[in-house]
Amino acid sequence: MQTSESTFVQLTSMPAGRPGFEAFHGKDSNLYRWEYHCHDHYELYFHVSGGQKFGLDNDVYAMNRNEFILLPPFCMHGLACEGPMRSYERAYLNLTPELLNTLSCNQIDLEAFFRSYTGSGKHIFQMSDEESSVCVSIISSLQAMPETIDSLARYQACAGIIRILSIVCSVMSRTESVTATAVTNNVMQSVLTYINNNYTQPIRMDDVSHRFGISVSYLSHEFTKYTGRSVYDYVLYRRVMLAKEMIPSAQSLNAIAYQCGFNDYSNFLRSFNKLVGMSPREYRERHK
Repeated sequence: MQTSESTFVQLTSMPAGRPGFEAFHGKDSNLYRWEYHCHDHYELYFHVSGGQKFGLDNDVYAMNRNEFILLPPFCMHGLACEGPMRSYERAYLNLTPELLNTLSCNQIDLEAFFRSYTGSGKHIFQMSDEESSVCVSIISSLQAMPETIDSLARYQACAGIIRILSIVCSVMSRTESVTATAVTNNVMQSVLTYINNNYTQPIRMDDVSHRFGISVSYLSHEFTKYTGRSVYDYVLYRRVMLAKEMIPSAQSLNAIAYQCGFNDYSNFLRSFNKLVGMSPREYRERHK
């Protein structure tokens, strides 16, 4: 179990020795904020207890004990907290689309199954105590594996992951998804929705503050408090993540940069390198 201070930032890269998956189980005694972010892989997120609100794209959800949250690639999410959370316990399992397809065993198209739910806005499902306990226990055992594992350990890990996938598919099939009802800050949620819908266009702080009838200083302070990122950083992050999603296509990198809101390729190149750790061309080569 791990204890954090005020901010928790989830890892976004897969361990090289465990190709295709990353597992974590932890409990924080005093967690205040988890910045909005996304991944280029699937995340199976298990909220055990202690959470308050969960932001997902343009919606906010009240967090209940033993909920399962399905997060597809490039889905923005993060905690929307009203104050410090005590004894916040959660677990997550990150899976690449490639591993997910392999674990389908030619019996079910798991990506298609998952997207049949997330495509219609269904992300959060209620699990039983037993189901949640089994999944968290398996994730803990995966987390405890050495950083580099051999073929036998990888086979055993895959067996555990298949057990989790079987449970969550069953939960999704038999239960209704949780609806978004809890809004922490109506103004900031409206600002966030506006930026999510317009981040590929020029966004100026003066224009946003005028649109919502608030001062620039209030917008700057409250948005950072609400999302864990400044308006500038959030817009830049979303543009780069959209570029990551588009790069595997056949479009030119210049065209992608322009469509994502970058009017200058050198700025796109610099921003992409900073946030992703490699150039757009290197990312394309790796994801061919």
